[in-house]
Amino acid sequence: MAAPDRTYYAVLGVSRSATAKQIKDGYRKAARTAHPDQGGNAELFHEVAVAYELLSDPERRRRYDRTLGVEDPLPGARPAARPKRQPAQAPSEAHAQAARYEPAYDAGTHRPPLPLALAQQQVHGTARQPGALGRLRPGTTARYDGERATARLLEAGLLPGFPGVRLVNGLSFGGGADVGHALLAGYRIAVVDSLLAPPGNYSWDGHRLRHRGRHAGDVRLTDTVRKVQDLFPECNVRGWLALHGKQDNPFEPIVDYPPSLDRSALVSVHVANAGTLLREVRRFLSEGPQPNTVQVPVLARLLAAAGR
Repeated sequence: MAAPDRTYYAVLGVSRSATAKQIKDGYRKAARTAHPDQGGNAELFHEVAVAYELLSDPERRRRYDRTLGVEDPLPGARPAARPKRQPAQAPSEAHAQAARYEPAYDAGTHRPPLPLALAQQQVHGTARQPGALGRLRPGTTARYDGERATARLLEAGLLPGFPGVRLVNGLSFGGGADVGHALLAGYRIAVVDSLLAPPGNYSWDGHRLRHRGRHAGDVRLTDTVRKVQDLFPECNVRGWLALHGKQDNPFEPIVDYPPSLDRSALVSVHVANAGTLLREVRRFLSEGPQPNTVQVPVLARLLAAAGR
């Protein structure tokens, strides 16, 4: 964890005289290093995000600089203390707070990338209905029906009571990296693909999905999660493949995991039935830093991927 008296410049590894581009470059580098999936931790990742939020805003940066004094800290010298952050709320409390927006719409010095009315919407877009040729490809209809089931599940079981989460449906990030849903809350993105699955037992070992012991096709979501993480280095991205049974039972079909699979580890993709999906995505988003914050620039880029 970073020392409590480090300046925000030190957090990003830049000097007090850094340009806007140097601050952005320093942020991207620090975010990758601090990311929990890269050996960092949530506290350090949050500190990097807060540092960038402040230093990328010219007016807030000027006010902060005045608290540090005139001269840059000398190498090896103890830097001026930065303002103490208020104690973080417990995840169970923070995610239920009213949504706030970053940058704020009343800041005056910034023109937000989205109209406030659009940023306030919790649901954006719909599942992409396949065309006539698309319906001929194996699994396309099952995926479309699964996406509609997932959208209904998330809207009914996750969005109420979580004002800061934004659900974007039907995204395409290019190069075949398509995904049914992305949920944004604070500095976390949950990427979800879906499948209306035939009856029978499934197994997932972290790499291969099997149905009744047979290979059930490639899980393309793994590559998509990796691409989304590269596109949004400021966020912690996790993926899920939701399996929906035809009986509309949220706990069917059953997905088995080998004893060697550590489901508590920071893996990139989980496979789950509908009930488990809802529980795991809610936990992932609510336990992140500032889960009631809508990162408007990130939301704008997700909407662009959805063609909105």
